[in-house]
Amino acid sequence: MKRICVALLAVLLLYGCGKTPVVETTESAESTESVPAWTTAPDGNPKDVTCKGSYTGPGSEKTVVASVGTQQLTNAQLAAWYWAAVAQYRLSGASEAPDYGAALDVQACGADDSDSSWQQYFLRQALNMWHTAAALNEQSVNVPLETEEAYQPAEHLHEEYMKGMPATKYLYGYNTSYSPNTMHQAYLDGLGDTLNTLAQEKGCTDAAELAQRAFGTDAQSLTQMAQELNRAYMYFTQLTYDIAQEESEEEISGEYYVNFRHILLKTDGTTAEEAMAAFTEKAAARVKPLSGQEKQRESTFADLAHLYSEDTASALDGGAYRRVEKGQLTGEIGDWCFAQERQPGDTTTITDNDGVHILYFSGKEAVSQVEAAERAQKETQSELIRKARESYPMEVTYSDIVLPEAEALVSADDLLYPDIAHERFPEIPLYLQQDYPTTMYGGWPIRTNGCGITSMAMVASYMADELLTPPEMCRRFGSYSHRNGTDAMLYFKESPGMGFYLVEQTYAPTVAWQGLEDGHVVISVQHPGYWTRAGHYIVLQEITEDGMVRVRDSNVYNYRRISNHAIDEHSWGSITSAGSGFWIFDYKITRLPACDRCGQPDKTSGGLVADYYCRKCAPAIMRRGTYLEAFAN
Repeated sequence: MKRICVALLAVLLLYGCGKTPVVETTESAESTESVPAWTTAPDGNPKDVTCKGSYTGPGSEKTVVASVGTQQLTNAQLAAWYWAAVAQYRLSGASEAPDYGAALDVQACGADDSDSSWQQYFLRQALNMWHTAAALNEQSVNVPLETEEAYQPAEHLHEEYMKGMPATKYLYGYNTSYSPNTMHQAYLDGLGDTLNTLAQEKGCTDAAELAQRAFGTDAQSLTQMAQELNRAYMYFTQLTYDIAQEESEEEISGEYYVNFRHILLKTDGTTAEEAMAAFTEKAAARVKPLSGQEKQRESTFADLAHLYSEDTASALDGGAYRRVEKGQLTGEIGDWCFAQERQPGDTTTITDNDGVHILYFSGKEAVSQVEAAERAQKETQSELIRKARESYPMEVTYSDIVLPEAEALVSADDLLYPDIAHERFPEIPLYLQQDYPTTMYGGWPIRTNGCGITSMAMVASYMADELLTPPEMCRRFGSYSHRNGTDAMLYFKESPGMGFYLVEQTYAPTVAWQGLEDGHVVISVQHPGYWTRAGHYIVLQEITEDGMVRVRDSNVYNYRRISNHAIDEHSWGSITSAGSGFWIFDYKITRLPACDRCGQPDKTSGGLVADYYCRKCAPAIMRRGTYLEAFAN
């Protein structure tokens, strides 16, 4: 009886009860004295992280240890997620941290209230990371993307005219499930080279050495982990694009941001009066087609700033500075912007050592309201992830998990798509008039009179990187509709309000060709001939390698009538034979120089603010943070 009791006691001491930590002893290599080593007692439950006291040891790298829907996770792949989680926590600089140079399975975790070891803590995070990515990837192939209510395509037209067309990849609503855009796909395809570059930055010769040293796994498993991590993030990015930010109508009190636009006229070698006179002359010629009221609009000021401002930090974006805090602006400019009486539409001129500053006040936003709106947006983003994980639960067999030893060199953040100069539409999307049978453009149906506004929708979506569909363009600009189609002044007057700009309107085909050669997007109006029996607007995207022109045409019926639509390329002669006008737009803005993240602001010469994030980077920072934070929860 005594022997049985002793044996039972030994078993209890060895395996523990529940999650109670135990102390073991290890032999020092330099001494025969016993050194205490902390570990968690295993409970043997294959569905709980406390199944094993230590996950370090031998085992099969090919063994599947977790699944989400159709996706499976092996030990070799888990190793990459695990050590990325360790490195991510190390990067966070948390006050509670293990000794990263020692074994993590014998160190008590102080980051939460559980009785876990640090190894178990990071294992939970690694599995959270994989579950998040796997659930989002699973959802992306199973749940169709949402389209607007007005989009009512005739499937037989798509089948007859669009099937097999190169442009169907960019046709709105044609591909019902998610697929990465061309920029994202290029990043995924180039991950091998990216990992080799990262390896050299971390002191490794190539991705294979990086995988072994930093993750204890092979290059193939590391590459697969990076692909899953990034594809899920790209899908998550797609889901977050159209989350509306609530606007408050409450009276602004307390601290607030200001939004303004800025034109700088440098006075090197000239006087302020001469600089203003030269600018006034150029500006008057530019705005001559506008009415008196139109000349006072913010979009007109943006157009002039884009063309003539010498503030290299902001000119590209129409002189815009958004959500600037008090104290970020230089003296007199700051005083004017933050004056209590300042109202939207106010303008002024200030002269200092940099030159002449022409300012347009766009408005103010309460800091508290902005922060509340951002919190709500972040919660909505987190809810997208929570719902995906809830819809696609994870099954884990902890008893089969084994983890290798490695160095915490590379974090999840290191492996994640940088999301700088991100483009929602790296290619011009294709919208078809016939896909909106009930949409009215002014007093006429878009399907018969909407080629001009639909062409604008294609260019605007691409240039502004927003989903600006034909119905949305009709809602905003229905006044440009007439019996014969679209008043082309639309392209000059309204593009600055959406953040892109007309360079030139010309009737000369040679000028339009030069614009295409220089990389500009062009809209062309066509009289009866190759493209139309009446009149038609088309978008000219680019010159192909073989000297043809790639066209976005909103009229689906042309896809049968014009044979070259089968290859989506057309000769310049087919465009100029009946082309009577061309509108050339300036380059798409992908990086904003004033931004500390995607640009290279010069704070000492014309730059007005410090620590400034542009309208593209600010949401990207939030999105990236939400995605990475989800791994810890």
